[in-house]
Amino acid sequence: MEAGSPARAVLWGAAALLLATVVLAPVIGVGRCLDSSDPEKSFCESYTQSLAGFPVTVWPWAAVAAIIVVVTTVAFVARHRRASA
Repeated sequence: MEAGSPARAVLWGAAALLLATVVLAPVIGVGRCLDSSDPEKSFCESYTQSLAGFPVTVWPWAAVAAIIVVVTTVAFVARHRRASA
């Protein structure tokens, strides 16, 4: 795989998507409840977190994944046209 090849663009895109998934994809559900003798102070919460341990929602990951796919596609098409010419 030589520098500037279309396959290299796909490889970089796949690596970026994998990194974004590890850091931003919500894959682990977390919940906790804290009880108190005063009912006003008791509460429960739940959220999702990524494999990296960050509390996240699906929207940042979806946005970053879409941007990576678009950039990878543009780079692939540009390099493919350059290689064909």
